[in-house]
Amino acid sequence: MRETFPRECALNPEPFTGERLTAAIHGQVELEHYHRYLFSRAFCRERDVLDVASGEGYGAAQLAQVARRVIGVEYAGATARNAAVNFPRPNLSFVQGDARSLPVRDAAVDVVTSFETIEHFDRQEDFVAEVRRVLRPEGCFIVSTPDRDIYNGPGSTPNQYHVRELDRAEFLDLLHRHFRYVSLVRQRPMLVSGLFPEEPTSVAPLLFEREDAETFSSESALPRAPYLIAIASELAPRLAPVSLLIQPSDIENRLSAEQETELDRLRRDVEDEREQARLAVEAARRSAEQAEADARAAGVTLTHTRAALVQANSELDRVSGSARHFLRQYIPRLWRHLAG
Repeated sequence: MRETFPRECALNPEPFTGERLTAAIHGQVELEHYHRYLFSRAFCRERDVLDVASGEGYGAAQLAQVARRVIGVEYAGATARNAAVNFPRPNLSFVQGDARSLPVRDAAVDVVTSFETIEHFDRQEDFVAEVRRVLRPEGCFIVSTPDRDIYNGPGSTPNQYHVRELDRAEFLDLLHRHFRYVSLVRQRPMLVSGLFPEEPTSVAPLLFEREDAETFSSESALPRAPYLIAIASELAPRLAPVSLLIQPSDIENRLSAEQETELDRLRRDVEDEREQARLAVEAARRSAEQAEADARAAGVTLTHTRAALVQANSELDRVSGSARHFLRQYIPRLWRHLAG
C-alpha cells in the first residue's frame, strides 16, 4: 500500500560541523540519515518512542508522524531547544540529557532509536543498559553505528568526533549482553537498480556489484557496507524488511528545490567571479596603456635632453675657442702697452 508523507526539515538549521546532520548539508550523508528514520517508522507506529541523540530533531519529527508520542534526548542543550522551536508537534518533545543517564523513568517507552551515537562516547555499556532500563519488556532498540573495519579502513580519514568505533563482532556482542535477540541490517549508499518480486518470498536476495570496467561480482549479502543497524529485543525477534530509499534526482537528473537553490547560488558565485576577473583585466589594460604613454613621454623628454646637451657642448666649444683666441692676441699687446 502506497503512503505519502512530508519530509521533516528544520527551518532554522544549525551550521554543519560534521558532528551531526543538519538541514545545512545535503547529498549522501543526508540520504543515509533519513533512511534510518524512515526504516524505523513501521516499528514506531502507535508506539511511545525515545530518540536518543536526536540532534536537530528532524528524525524524531519524522517518527512523530506515526508514533503515539516521541521524546528526543539531546546532549547539547541549545540544540535540544532549537529542535523544539523547529518542530512544534503536540506529540513531540525534546529534553537535554546524557545517553548514559537517560532522563526517562523505567519501562516508559516501546521503542528506542539511536543512530550514529554510540561511537561518540565512552562507557558504551552504560548506554545500552540505560536503553534496556527505559524499554518495556516487549519493546525494541533500533541502533546504528559505523562498522570500524569498513568505515575506518586503510586510507580513510578518522572521524574526529568518534571516541570508540566498533566492528561487527563487538557491536553484536555488546547488544547480546543486554538483549536476547538481535537482527542485523547493513547499510550502504549507492547507485542501484532494484528488482523486487510482487509477491512475498523467502528466497535470498541476489546482489550484483560492478567491481571495475570489466568485472561483476555476485553475493547474497550487501558487501562493503560501512554502517550496521541492529534491532535488539528481549521477548521476540524483530525481523527487518528489505528497504530502499530512492532518490530520483540521482538517476533521472531532476533537481530538487534545495538543489536548485544551491545551483542558483553557484551560478551567482560564478558570475561574481567573472565580473571580478573582467574588472581585473580592465584595470590591467588601463595600467598597460598608462605605462606605454609614460614610456613614450619619457622617450620624447630624453630626446630633447640629448639635443640640448649637444647644443650646449657646441656653444661651450665656441666660447672656449673665442676665449683662447682673445688671450693669445690681446693679452701680450696689453702687457707691452702697460710696460712701455
